[in-house]
Amino acid sequence: MMHLLVEDVDHWHQRIAQAGVAEKYAVRLSKVPDQPWQMRDFTLQDPCGVLWRIGQNSS
Repeated sequence: MMHLLVEDVDHWHQRIAQAGVAEKYAVRLSKVPDQPWQMRDFTLQDPCGVLWRIGQNSS
């Protein structure tokens, strides 16, 4: 698993979704929920099976 901490998780999610990455590479892209551990994040499983967790701190 790889974890990437960003300043604007919604922007990152929108860019990945608009680029059609999930459809083009047959990967899974999750939604952006508010996690109970004070983080907003989403996951992207790449074609090699690596899980990327991309998020930002809520506070």
